[in-house]
Amino acid sequence: MQTVCPCCDLIIDIPRIIAKQMAICPHCHHKLCEADVNHDSRIVALSFSALLMLLSSMFYPFISFSSSGITQTITLPDAARILFNYDSELLGLFIDLSIIALPMGLLLILIPLHLGVLKTLPEGIARRLLKFTLALEPWIMSEIFLIGVLVSMVKIMSLADISFGASFWAYVGFVILYIAALVHLNRPRLWAQIKPVKILEGADNAKRAIDENIKACHVCHQLCTGDICQRCHTKTHIRNPYSVQKATAWLITSVICYIPANVLPIMHTTSLGDESPSTLIGGVITLWKSGSYPIAAIIFLASVVVPLAKAFVLSFLCIMVTKPANRHTKSYTRIYQLTEFIGKWSMIDVFVVAILVALVQLGNLMSVTPGLGIVFFTVMVLCQMMAAHAFDPRLLWDSPKNKISENKA
Repeated sequence: MQTVCPCCDLIIDIPRIIAKQMAICPHCHHKLCEADVNHDSRIVALSFSALLMLLSSMFYPFISFSSSGITQTITLPDAARILFNYDSELLGLFIDLSIIALPMGLLLILIPLHLGVLKTLPEGIARRLLKFTLALEPWIMSEIFLIGVLVSMVKIMSLADISFGASFWAYVGFVILYIAALVHLNRPRLWAQIKPVKILEGADNAKRAIDENIKACHVCHQLCTGDICQRCHTKTHIRNPYSVQKATAWLITSVICYIPANVLPIMHTTSLGDESPSTLIGGVITLWKSGSYPIAAIIFLASVVVPLAKAFVLSFLCIMVTKPANRHTKSYTRIYQLTEFIGKWSMIDVFVVAILVALVQLGNLMSVTPGLGIVFFTVMVLCQMMAAHAFDPRLLWDSPKNKISENKA
């Protein structure tokens, strides 16, 4: 199979690999692909089971909160619905989409895709459907929401009695089955059902695509020399246009949002009529003082250290694209891959606030309302995800004499 490494731009002719093997780029050690194994029946079974679990988690009690004889029980959709009641429409919509609507949509599409529907649909419709499906995955945050639920329980366990309902365990099952389905997802096989990959004549193995004026489609990975991918009809570029400029703009926006996200309260807690605001750092300190050291460390790393580290790393990488490749470039590429992977895990605190707001509603006895800081925090994390997505790691490997202006890519 002919491909181009998406991280270092090396043209590679991958030999046939068998089950449990994977192809690794010899230049930057990026994972290119795994064996072309047919997991269609397994993915259909996992997706169908995950869909049943997700539907089951929406109609039964999710978590119950009891304090001083008063009990509050919520369902999964309540996490977003109550945020709408507090005029946090943006946050409520984001939660509804990321933990319910998008995963449900992805599962509903995966089932017919692996039953062979791509072979029966007109090519244009099949192409758009597959592109839409694969674009959903980065924005689904079900596993992060589940971790956020557990963290929120630790925060309030000392204040009241907590019990998990049937919906919670159904959602745990959904997350496990959903991750298992994605692990077996074979993207090249799906694209081959629409149109087999076409071997590009004249592409020399072990040379960089930029030196041969070859473009690799970022959607289906077909190699071509034209401006439009022959297989998925996506516009192609030798390098992502204005990559550094876009990444810098998103990064600056995230840094601007980081300040109010840490200064303004992310939530307000009312206990016996006494209201107290809570910031990100304040929540970490409270957890630490209460003895929840592991949870405090997780929140501090995910909500304070990681956003700062991501901003520093992306800024550093934007500067390093102006330098020639050297022996450290492989390390820079791995750092970028790690930064992109952990991008959405900073959303843990957003889901913690959402659960607390939905669950702790006991009138004047005790209640939690969202603060403006959590809105800025959500926007900050989304901007950092967009910055990492906009950055083109292949620029790190380009030598100054061969660099192509991003405006012309």
